Amino acid sequence: MEIFNEMYGMYYRVVLEILSQKRGLTKQDCAEIVRELGFDESGLHLLPQLTENWHLLVERSDEAVYDSILKRDWLPVQGSLLKRWLKTVLRDPRMGLFLTDDVLAGLERELVDYDVLFDVDTIWCFDGFLGGDMYLEPGYRARFGVVLDALYGKRELELVYQAQEGRVLTGTFLPVRLEFSQKNDKFRLLCFRKADLMPFTLNMAKLAEVRMGAQIEGELPEHKAEMVIVKCHVVDHRNAVDRAMIHFADYKKKAFRTARANVFEIEIYCPRGDLTELVIQLLSFGPMVQVLEPVSVVAEMKRRLARQLEF
Repeated sequence: MEIFNEMYGMYYRVVLEILSQKRGLTKQDCAEIVRELGFDESGLHLLPQLTENWHLLVERSDEAVYDSILKRDWLPVQGSLLKRWLKTVLRDPRMGLFLTDDVLAGLERELVDYDVLFDVDTIWCFDGFLGGDMYLEPGYRARFGVVLDALYGKRELELVYQAQEGRVLTGTFLPVRLEFSQKNDKFRLLCFRKADLMPFTLNMAKLAEVRMGAQIEGELPEHKAEMVIVKCHVVDHRNAVDRAMIHFADYKKKAFRTARANVFEIEIYCPRGDLTELVIQLLSFGPMVQVLEPVSVVAEMKRRLARQLEF
């Protein structure tokens, strides 16, 4: 990720959007672009860098307005290393859930002269559960495709779902978004039951049948699926804050400066079912992260640390 996240990641796109503006921008204009295209906490780091340190914007004298240093339109560049990386990513079995076989085959033909950087056996994932979703199974791919089309088209879904203990859940549901659990290696569908707008989180692997329904009318409420707010302090040593922002990029979060020098407070909004995964990730930061609340998460952190000391 370090090879390309700076050049092709979200933060790069935010900066590119600011630099591509043909008009002068105030700090408020820059903040609005960052807020629209980035995360809630993106402006915490980007805005001071853009206006003070990187020299990518030139301030007009006595106007508090900034102009981009770009004199011409930006053109993307794809070197051989990036093409090798793209070919490697195409080998991920999850790619078949988002791209058709024809598209995948076409991309493979375009990259036929390049070798992959590594294969699947090169990476060993620890602290993860076995038995993830069967991404290559035709039925799973077909159902996943219907769900994706419904999300993009804002359509209802007629579902048959194999719930726990042999129960079967059927009915019309309103899809909100898909989530992926790296620890469980599974996709989940966040949705509402149309009849009473009750929120559900359904494992994609347990969908037995799925059909596209009618167009969804109106806006859906926020899906509040047992979210737990985990508050912690991060010491900005050895880029710990930047690493935390990237590491927890798949969680909704907020970041604040504290009165203590080089200490930031981060609020991570985590589904209750993913708390174990989050605790393991937080432990990987060692003394750079101090969890403040909730009490249950602090207790789980202490329990795991005590168990490690026993070995």
